[in-house]
Amino acid sequence: MPIFEAVPKQESVFLPILPDAGDLHVRAAGKARAWPLLLFHGAGADVTWRTWEPQIDAFAAVRRVYALDWPGWGQSAGTRPEGPERLAPEPMVRVALQAMDALNIGTADVAGVSWGGLIALELALAAPERVSRLLLVDAACQPAIVAAGRYNAVAQSTWLAWAEDDPILPLTSGQALAAALPKCELHVLGGRTHWPHHLHPDEFNEMAVAFLSTEVDRETSRQGNK
Repeated sequence: MPIFEAVPKQESVFLPILPDAGDLHVRAAGKARAWPLLLFHGAGADVTWRTWEPQIDAFAAVRRVYALDWPGWGQSAGTRPEGPERLAPEPMVRVALQAMDALNIGTADVAGVSWGGLIALELALAAPERVSRLLLVDAACQPAIVAAGRYNAVAQSTWLAWAEDDPILPLTSGQALAAALPKCELHVLGGRTHWPHHLHPDEFNEMAVAFLSTEVDRETSRQGNK
């Protein structure tokens, strides 16, 4: 039996924030006045907001959810980044901030899978006042950058899930990232996968919703939504 019932209706929102009047697609769900949660997908050829599809209904029970399609992915206009810097997170951090402004969001919880996890971390560093907490899944952070202490400055509470046997990013990477983040809980999910939230959706959703349901830091909460 599903843990979460009474699912709020999902809808697609198109934000005219991209170059040449292009629209960024955002999949939204949940009560309009609930605390916002942004969901970021990774950089795979076929990934979209649907990376989070097994979670959206559960998250929408406690949050106003906004799952982004990055420019050039899914239903968003634009072109995907190319070249040696194609996975640099900074351009997508700027897109995320533009989307938050367009959606009238001052502060939000932010979740990311793989490359989306890297973008979420960099967003927390670039605009800490806009991020209340982080939920990460097998985040694609370079070990050398983690070891150099870049993420030691992330002040937000962080819930980090990692696959026990990730064929792309080994568990040791997740353990190193968890040790680097000052306020991080690491949860290891069994199996060989890069998407443990798909392999164990019920277990993942229950733990993630419990984390999201804890009180937002009071100082951050005062930032509120615009």
